[in-house]
Order: sequence, then structure tokens, then C-alpha cells
Amino acid sequence: MKVSYNWLKEFIDLPLNPEETAEKLTLIGLEVEELEEYGSSLDGVIVGEVLEVREHPNADRLQVCEVNLGATQTQIVCGAKNVAAGQKVPVATVGSILPIKLDDGSNLKIKKAKLRGEVSEGMICAEDELGLGTDHSGIMVLEGNPKVGAPISEIFELYQDTIIDIAITPNRPDATCHLGVARDLAAALNSELKKPKIPSGKTVHNSDDITIKIENAEKCHRYVGKMVKGVEIKESPRWLQNKLKAIGVRPVNNVVDVTNFVMYELGQPLHAFDYSTIRGKEIIVKYFEKEIDFETLDHVNRKCSPGTLFICDGEGPVAIAGVMGGVDSEVSDDTTDILIESAYFDPGSIRKTAKEQTLQTDASYRFERGIDPNLQAIAAERAAQLIAEIAGGTISGETIDIHPTKTKTNELSLRKSYVNRLLGTDFDIDTICKILDGLELREVSKNEDTITYEIPTFRPDLEREVDLIEEVGRLFDYNKIPSPGHGIFVSSEPINEWEKLNQKVRETAQQLGLREIYSNSLISEKDAALYGDLDEMIPALNPLNKDNSTLRPSLLHGFMKSASYNFNRKASGVRFFELGHVFNKNEKGSYYEGIKEEVHVLFGLAGLKHKESWSKEAEPYSVFDLKSLVNAFFTKIELADHIKSKAADDTTLEYFWGDVKVGSLFLPSDELKKAYDFEQETFVAELSVSAIAEALKVIPGNTFQSVPKFPAFEFDFAVIVPQEVTAGELMDVIKDKAGDQLQDIDIFDVFEGDSIGEGNKSLAFRLQFLDRNKTLNIKQVEPIIQRIVKSLEKDFSAKLRG
Repeated sequence: MKVSYNWLKEFIDLPLNPEETAEKLTLIGLEVEELEEYGSSLDGVIVGEVLEVREHPNADRLQVCEVNLGATQTQIVCGAKNVAAGQKVPVATVGSILPIKLDDGSNLKIKKAKLRGEVSEGMICAEDELGLGTDHSGIMVLEGNPKVGAPISEIFELYQDTIIDIAITPNRPDATCHLGVARDLAAALNSELKKPKIPSGKTVHNSDDITIKIENAEKCHRYVGKMVKGVEIKESPRWLQNKLKAIGVRPVNNVVDVTNFVMYELGQPLHAFDYSTIRGKEIIVKYFEKEIDFETLDHVNRKCSPGTLFICDGEGPVAIAGVMGGVDSEVSDDTTDILIESAYFDPGSIRKTAKEQTLQTDASYRFERGIDPNLQAIAAERAAQLIAEIAGGTISGETIDIHPTKTKTNELSLRKSYVNRLLGTDFDIDTICKILDGLELREVSKNEDTITYEIPTFRPDLEREVDLIEEVGRLFDYNKIPSPGHGIFVSSEPINEWEKLNQKVRETAQQLGLREIYSNSLISEKDAALYGDLDEMIPALNPLNKDNSTLRPSLLHGFMKSASYNFNRKASGVRFFELGHVFNKNEKGSYYEGIKEEVHVLFGLAGLKHKESWSKEAEPYSVFDLKSLVNAFFTKIELADHIKSKAADDTTLEYFWGDVKVGSLFLPSDELKKAYDFEQETFVAELSVSAIAEALKVIPGNTFQSVPKFPAFEFDFAVIVPQEVTAGELMDVIKDKAGDQLQDIDIFDVFEGDSIGEGNKSLAFRLQFLDRNKTLNIKQVEPIIQRIVKSLEKDFSAKLRG
């Protein structure tokens, strides 16, 4: 939220400059993200007189002007169509700085330049270029007869300010206004808080002018209406426009500007209705059981779901409660009588509506955090007071206040001993009271050790004793609390086997040369549809936005998005892994019925393995790079001997532990890569860490064996099989029939050709046998080979190749 330094000084005598104020705000928990200078003294901008205007010889849209600056005469190139001889205009001379932000964040400094070959010494300015308005249709022509050469600051009342941008946490709705921020500053600085003097009217439930009803009190706890008649709609005075523009709010007219001013001053959103447009002279707050089409002030026709709270008149909706008014009820130049709305709406209801409509307004930002439920009448009176001052009119003596749901104040007791134990201080009870005094907590009772406060309704975050202790710490300043002379050693709880496995998976992937990525577990429906049937996926009940509406069924989206991001920034290749949760529908469910949640790890390679250099050509990643990486991973986690692989199709290899599928290695389709806007060769393996954990529970760990005394015996043979037979299928049979003496198996040759027949292929295997008790020879190994060959002939019609 943007806060004006000048505005804060109206509430508190600030002894600090803007930088010191920002530092103090951060120390007391209102983190300042940025300081920005607003406005300018316009040093070097003076009144000039245009003596002559001629066409630019080299540019159709530019003109060359001779300008009298009083002491000198100069030539300025100007692009405005309305420049003419005889005009008095504001001229930024060489060296002056204008309040125009450049891309690097600095302001525009005027320099001597050549524009299409013509010298230009200065700049004839438009209204917006001086920060004096928003008009950029042409140069600013000065009215009256100002003295040529006079500083522009003598003609206009310039406004300068420092804007403090604060990151407001959701638990501090009181800090969404200048009064709330000033209250915290006053408490921290032990200064007096100066509030505006606000008159109060007679409270009634109805009046002759308007009837107000609340049909759904659970969503609208309070509604206050205040009439002001006979107003004149016009431009706001300069002081009001300056304050709003400084914090980034566009002035509209005097009535609307007042409602915005009070919201930023006190924290209560307001809405001004044109009284003449309220049909039936009644206001009804309610929701409908059906979908409603409604056009808001921004001229967008919105579909509002059943349950959306509306402000209605006698015939239908005129505003979406707490979010935005309707186009038919806005204040216009013809408005003479207005009804000021000041209400308290249920935060959850407003939050849901704002997210559904993807429409966060200044009002909804405050309502969904929970405003002060006792502020409505005060804010309405304040707005009426200001409107009467600047727009004329007569304030009604009656304030209509419908308040069906009242908020009870909370009482909290604070123990001196607990404060000192948590903060490491030695405060007495009077010191604690003095620290908290500026927060406007009402003291109920006090003794030497305990004080009880009534918590004001503008501080809903103060719910427990520790919340008050936090207030003591931040207002006193944590930096002033002395460091303890000794501490208590607390041993951390040992991590469990599941956490150890996750840690090992992550460390193993890093050791294999993969870089970790993190992606959101919520993806859009559009992206989720790329990975299967949306009916089998888990939608979020209350998504933050359309891009985060579905729980991911796979980690693939995060990898593809990261790969695309890197390739679009000239990366030649990526080598990533991610460890995270995936979600799918399942009758039984993992933790919740109907939702299967697992932890997966994804390995992904894409693009070039090696870039082109003087010594070698560029080499892309291949499927074998990823396959060897996955095999190395299984070896590292001591599962390699228990995992079997099986080709599901030409692009997918599946891994199994017994009958349990552990994961798969696959090639994303060209259509999928096109959806992420890249074409590089891509290879992905996604494994279930949850399934791996179950396997490791029953599989014994590796044990040490001494180096064998006897040498291994190697035997090579080749078989001819039909091309559709996979090497993996042959190897599974070889391992099964070879027995315990088989130590290793490799494929060292693959051959296809006419000599072995069309549709066949030859695979050559190298088997390594070992007996720890003796040296093996061909006589002992040959029966094993014969057994293997017979099984291959029977199962796959394999022929031994000579």
C-alpha cells in the first residue's frame, strides 16, 4: 500500500525524515518495499515565448521553434501540433530534470541535442510532463500574461511528497490506511496521534429519504447510509487531487474523490450513489439463488454466481457488495443528491466474489482482510463533512444505521513475567503499559504483575497473550533488547526414514549432475488437459486464479515449462530434476478419500549434451543418456538388482518392482513440445518415490563381501531373433536360467542384414560367471549356456548364431 509522507505528518509530529520513517516502519513490522519521490520543484523550467514556428526541413511531424527565454533566445525542436507563435509556454531548459521516469528508474534530464539535423536546446512541455495534470494532447499554453523568463514554480502551486510503499500482511487490516500507519508510528515514537474532528448525526433505522434493509445479515453485519443534498459535481480542489495522485489514485470528481480520500485516511471503503437513480428509494442488501448478469462501473458485463452479495434498490442490483458499483448508479455531472454507503461485509464473502470475478479493487482489498466493524458511521460522517465543504450541499441530520450483527470486543490479560520470559527483558508493569499506550487499547484492570486490556475492534489480529507480547517487542524495538548471556541447547529431532529417503533422492540426483527445479503444484485447466482426462484430476475448490486451478497429475508440466523458459533464453541444453507431490483421483485415496497423493521424482534431459566447438560437433542428448542416469540412480539407492524394465511401446520404458510399477522413461510427443513452444529432443523419466519407499522397507540392504580369490569366466554367444523381440526380454530369461553364478551381462553387438534373413536381428551377449570357491572352466559353464539357449529357442524361436 502506498502511504504519503506528507499525509502521515498531518496525524503525527514526525521527527524523522522519509528514509528514517521507512526504516522505523520496517522495524515495527510494516515492511517498506520502496521509497519514491513524487512531484518536482521544476528547477530550470521557466516561462518562454514562442516567437516563430517553421517546418522541420527533415521531418514532417516536427517543427522548429524560436523561443524567447527572457535573458536569451534559443531554438527548440517540438513535435506538438498546437504550438504557435505568440504563445507563452513552459520551457525545460538544458540541465533541468523533469518528473518523467525512464526505464532505469531515473528522471529525464534535458540535454542539448540534434533532432534530424536541427539543434534543440530545451523542451517545450506538456501538462503531464511537468506533473501538473494528465493532458498529453499537446504543449501546455499558459493563460494570462506571465513574465517571460519567470520560474514556473512562481505560477503554479507545486506539490512534492515522498511515497512509502508498505507490504501489508493479511493480519493487519488496520494498517491499510494512513491513520493506522500513523497510529503505529505514534506508539513507537511515543508521540501524540492527531485524529480529524468528525461530527456525528442522529442515528435512525429509517428516514423519509431512504429505507435500508439487510436480508442476509451473515454476509452484511452493518450498513450505514448518509444523505447529502444539493451538491455541485465538479473538479476537486488542488489539495485533494495532489494527495490522491501522489498515492496513485486518479481523481474523478469532488464526490468520488472524497470517498477515496476517506478510505485511504480511515480505512473504510465507501460508495456514493446518485440518489435520483435509486428506484423505490430503498436499499436492500441480499444475494440471489441464481446466476446474475451485472454491468459494473468499468463497463464490463459480469456473470455473478448464486450467493454473490448485491446492493439492490427497489427493482434490482445496483452494486456488487464490497467490490464495485454498477454503471447505472454512478455519480455524474448532473447529480445533485447523493447517498453515502458505509458498510461492513463478511471478509470471506468478498474474497470469494473478488477471486471469482478476478477483480480486486481498493475496496475489496480492505473488506476481504476485515475492516473495523465500528468504523462505518464515523467514516460516513467524515465523508459527508468533506463533501459539504468542497461540493456544497446540505448534510442530513440523520444517519441511517442498520446493525443486525454486532462484534463483541475481546479482553486479553498480559503477565509481566511472561513478557520478560519470552522477550528476555526486565520490564515492570508500568513500562509495559507505557509501551502499549499508543495502540489505543483500553485498560480494564491492572496489578503489579498483570494488566487486562479491552482490544479495539480495529485490531482483530490480537487474539492471544503472545500477540500482545509481540506488540511490546516490536514497539520497544527488538534491536534494543540485550542478547542473553547464555542459551539453552535443544537437540533437534532425528529425521525419519521417509525424510532420509527424500534427502538421498535429492542428493543422488545432484551427484548425477542434475539441477533441481521447483514448480507450482497447481496448474491451469488448459495445461492439465495436456496430461489426460480432467475428470480424473483434482480441481481446487477456491482457486487463487485461473492459472492455479488444478492439482498437477505429473511433474512433467514443471519440467516442460522450465525447459521452454531456458530454451527461449538461448540455453543449448537442460539437465533438470524435481522432487514433488502429484495428485490423481482414486477411490481409496492416500490421506483423503478419493485423492491419491504421491511423491515423485522427475529426471529430464533436453537439447544439446555438448555444444559445437573447434574439436567436436554438437552432440544432442539421447535416450541412452537418460537410461544410464536412471540405472545409476537405482544403483545409488540400492534398488538396481530388484528393478526390472519393460518396453511399453516404441517411446516408453516402464520400471517394475515385482508387480508394482515404479515409474517410466519416455519421450514427450511433438504435440506436447509444441504446446510449450520448443522443438529440442527431450527425454524424461518420472519415478514414484512413494513406491520406492515401500520397496526399500522389505528389501535387505547391501552387505559387504570380500574380493573373490578366483577369476571370473567370460562367455560370448549370439542369437538370431525376430526384430520385435526386445533385448530386455532375452536378458530376463538369461538371468533366470543362468543361476547365482552369473555376475554380469552385457550386449556388445547388434546386427541386422540380409545374411540373417529379413525381419530378424542378431544380438551378441557377453556373460560373466564367478564361483567364490573355485576357478570355473568351459566344462562347468557349457551346461548353463545350453540351458539358456534352449529356453531362448523355446520362448522366442531364437537361433544360435555361429
